[in-house]
Amino acid sequence: MKVGLVLGAGGTVGMAYHAGVLRALEVEGGFVPNSADLIVGTSAGSVLGGYLRTGWTTADFWALACDLQGERPDAPEIFSPRFRSPVDLIRRGVGSAFVLGRSVTPWPIQVPEVLRRVFPGGMFSNAEGQRRFAEELPEEWPVEELWLCAVDIVRGRRVVLGRDGAPDVPLWRAVLASCAIPGVYEPVKVGRMTLVDGGARSTTNLDLASKGGCDLIIGVAPMAYDTGVPPGPLGQLVRRIPARQLSGEMATARRRGADVLLFRPSASELRVHGVNFMRPTGLQFVAQAAYDATAVTLQTERFRAAFSRLAAA
Repeated sequence: MKVGLVLGAGGTVGMAYHAGVLRALEVEGGFVPNSADLIVGTSAGSVLGGYLRTGWTTADFWALACDLQGERPDAPEIFSPRFRSPVDLIRRGVGSAFVLGRSVTPWPIQVPEVLRRVFPGGMFSNAEGQRRFAEELPEEWPVEELWLCAVDIVRGRRVVLGRDGAPDVPLWRAVLASCAIPGVYEPVKVGRMTLVDGGARSTTNLDLASKGGCDLIIGVAPMAYDTGVPPGPLGQLVRRIPARQLSGEMATARRRGADVLLFRPSASELRVHGVNFMRPTGLQFVAQAAYDATAVTLQTERFRAAFSRLAAA
């Protein structure tokens, strides 16, 4: 049985949600996330995937989310303004609007180099993230399969870094590209490609796990919601696009014969999440709520049966 672990987008809140779900999967379900044959990561999920494949454990993520290590980045370090004057603000505003538009349109377009220099994209710098990725993640990719998703705004298409035939790029830089929120952070140049956050096309990219031949897919989707315990109309509206994308990807995977197990925040969890995906505080409550909800889900008949088959494989 080939097992795929799909880790979705969701900012700092999404990282805390992952920390809770993954810790519960190991402690309550007996599944070690890094034992997955394939890990697919998008944005925040690419961070978790990259660190998992380079030796971090669910205990490490749990400790970080709960602030036991005292290393949580504060807001200025992940949102350092790149503009220094009103004129610079306008230039970057125009460039960022273009990048945001290109990230959600599939048609290729070439922009003259002079225009890219005059109107650079990205209002902020994720200085803390770039520093940590470069220091803590290696350039070499792990032997185990790890696919990280980004979007090339030049060609208007998804790019799966780490897959056979993908461009050669250091692991830490691939994680940075997958986290480059369009319009917010500066795109990452890789050869002729200009890469932004893979969540611009799909917050999960779960279809890749089925294309990778996985028989069992465990998906963690912080930006969707549990359809069995949904939020109110406004909460559903905010998360409608990620939820619909995930539903379509799950249907495709099941048509290909894969068993799909999803972990998505319920209405009560979303009240803990709040509306700011990138907030630096209160993440321990997000992680704890995710752990508790996952522990309950793992006791349902369907999930018990699936993990029993996995343990016996």
